Amino acid sequence: MKKNFKGFALIEVVIVVILVSGSFLVFLEALNQTKTLQVRSEVVSKQTMVLNQKINQSRAAGFDNVNGILNYTTVSNNPAFQYSLNVSFVNENLEFISNAQTDYKLVEVKVRHSSDEYSPIKDIFLMTKK
Repeated sequence: MKKNFKGFALIEVVIVVILVSGSFLVFLEALNQTKTLQVRSEVVSKQTMVLNQKINQSRAAGFDNVNGILNYTTVSNNPAFQYSLNVSFVNENLEFISNAQTDYKLVEVKVRHSSDEYSPIKDIFLMTKK
């Protein structure tokens, strides 16, 4: 008598279930990483926008109105971000002058997120009186 079995053995079904669930876990991990990268990208984009806004405000204020050191201060329209401003007099060779005023100011603007997870960004620009 000849036996003719049709279908799958139990071990074959178990192996397929394990492979499919492993693939599903890999997919979920990739989805989670995508969400994390999206949030990081949004934070860095907002951080860059705040940095550009503060640079433009400093330039618009003019040479005589940008002075001193401002430690990290909360940004009014983005409370998750803080900025600092450091203004120094420099000479024509961009060397720092501590005891005199010159016609050149080196302005450093830094922006950080309230979470330490994101590194601060900064930009430096030169203002002239002339």
